[in-house]
Parts: sequence; C-alpha cells; structure tokens
Amino acid sequence: MKKICVVTATRAEYGYLKWLMKDIQADSSLELQVIATGTHLDKSQGHTVDQILADGIPVTAQVDAKLDNSSPKSICETMARYDKGFAEAFARLQPDVVVVLGDRYELLPICSTAFMMQIPIAHLSGGDVTEGALDDGVRNAVTMLATYHFPITEDCAKNVRRMRGEDKNIFVTGSTSLDFFNRTKLMSRKELAENLGLDESKKWALCTLHSETKQDIAYNIKMAQNLISAMKDSLSDFQIVITNANADLGGKEINELMTGVAKENASRFFLIPSLGQKRYLSFMKQVCLVLGNSSSGILESPYLGIPTVNIGERQKGRHRCENVIQSGIGKTEIEQSIKGAMSGKYSIPSTYWGDGNASEKIVKVLKNA
Repeated sequence: MKKICVVTATRAEYGYLKWLMKDIQADSSLELQVIATGTHLDKSQGHTVDQILADGIPVTAQVDAKLDNSSPKSICETMARYDKGFAEAFARLQPDVVVVLGDRYELLPICSTAFMMQIPIAHLSGGDVTEGALDDGVRNAVTMLATYHFPITEDCAKNVRRMRGEDKNIFVTGSTSLDFFNRTKLMSRKELAENLGLDESKKWALCTLHSETKQDIAYNIKMAQNLISAMKDSLSDFQIVITNANADLGGKEINELMTGVAKENASRFFLIPSLGQKRYLSFMKQVCLVLGNSSSGILESPYLGIPTVNIGERQKGRHRCENVIQSGIGKTEIEQSIKGAMSGKYSIPSTYWGDGNASEKIVKVLKNA
C-alpha cells in the first residue's frame, strides 16, 4: 500500500486535515501515517494530540521539538530540533508522500528534511497570500519544494503556476476545513451552553487573536489590549469565548492578557485554550460575531455567513468575503467595526473558499500519483 504521511502541528491545522486523514484511513489501497508535533504536544496549548486519538485517528509518531517561541533565536533553535526529529521519523516510517498544510514556520525544517530525503511533498493551501505575517515566505518556499499542489482557489493556483513556471500537479480543491460542515452534525446551542458553561439566552461572540509576526511584542500587546477594551465597552451584553493564540512569537503575551480578562470578568469572558474543531465550528455557527485575526474568520465564517471583524494585518492579502469587516488595531476603529458588524448588513454566506468536498478530491489525486 502507498504510505501517506500527514503532518500536523497545531489544533487549527488539524481541523483542516482531519477529514483528509479519515479518507486516507478508509481507503484500502492507502496506509495512513500521522506525525503529531508542535503545539499538539504542549500542555499549555491543550495537549491536542489527545483530540486526534479521541477522533479514532492513530498517531504513528510524535516529534517533540520542545517549543520555545520567546525570541527569534529560540524559534530558530526549535526549528533545528524539528529538523532532527523529522529526519529520524521519516527514516523510520519511510513514507511515499508527506502531506503538509499552509505556512507555519515549522514547515521549513519539516519540508527541507523531506526534500533532502527525496520524499515527495503534497502541499495544501499553496498560492495563498498573507502579507501581514512571515507566512508568505514559508508558504512559497514549501511550494518550490513540493511535488503536488492543492491550492484552495483558482487565484491561488495561478500564483503557484507563476512560481513554479508550470502547470504540472496543481489541483484546485477548495478548503478542507469546509468538509466538516458536510460530514459532521454540529452541536446545538443548548449542548454548547451546557458544555461551555454559558447562558443560552445571551448573545455570544467568538474571539481568537494571534500575534502579527512582522511586528514586535509591544505592538502585539497593544493590539490585544485595545481589542479587550473594545470588547468590554462594546459587547457588554455578550458572553465571549476566547481561544488561545498559537505558538508564534508574541502569542504567550497575548494569552496572558486574555487569561487576565477572563479571570477578572468570569461571567462575560471564557478562556478555553482549544475548543477542538467540532465545538469551535458549532460555536461559530451560534455566535452573533467573530473577532480577531484567525484564518477561520476569513475561511470558515463566510461559509456560515457570520459577521466577522478581522483586526490588523495578519491576514492582509487574503480575499475578504462580504461578511468580513477589516479593522485596524486601534480601540476606536475596533469599536466602530463591531458596531458595523452588528448592523445586520454582514450576515452573508459565501462558497468562495470551496464546497466542502476537498478531502475526497485530494485522496483521488494521491491514489493515482
């Protein structure tokens, strides 16, 4: 059987890869290998490798890079540990294809290792653009190392063709994150209220704020402080669920601020390190508003037609569907954007990012590759 090795390093990324893993697992001609790494193995980030196992997906290997994102130097040292760990894992597993998604910094050592070991790389979400983060450089580097390309949209595919100088092995599939909506029954509002300790009768909002990796920590702290202040003043009748920032430089400081506001305002703010995909997307469907700068506010919220305030430049360069309001990081602008989002003009569903059948399309390609 062809051995397909799927690498996952964060809770959000796993949400994009879960159904692809399931489809590979269900195909008798394919052998699924899963390597869990990064924040999946970090207790402060929810130790989300447990969620993968709970979903019935076997984890073939764990590569603990002992994450340290306290400085650019420490991140580079973490990347060196990824390199060593994945060299050992790939040598043991001998995969026929390595599947990776997106643009996070750990993909540089992971993919350079696979490339030097002559293992073909299948890259999901290439050709995307996020000018406000270091992600573009990582994503484009992976595009040049990869053999198979699964961009989300035709515009993304054009970018991949331009970089590669060819049309070979480029397949537009839509976003795998949307497969969830076709294949899973969402939790009800009552179930969510009981599960999360919320008041079912109140209005809800969802907040996820990551750091902007092209900015310093002081900038990111100010952004988080302004968002917290705006939520306190503009959403006084809401209950707001906050999920943790990821492991980028500045994420720790943002999480500390969010932890503080949740402790001080326990009836209004609820900090949950990781909701998991089912709770996260079920909750998103039930909220009046999505806030922050997560890619989920760009990709998933349009599918549901949930008004979204995207803050800052982390997602700069990505297409904005009609449900998304772009805001700067100042408190006044965030408050104005929240007011606009609550006006009723931004509940506009869209299938720009796909139809919810991406995983099936990808498996068909990988089987015949």
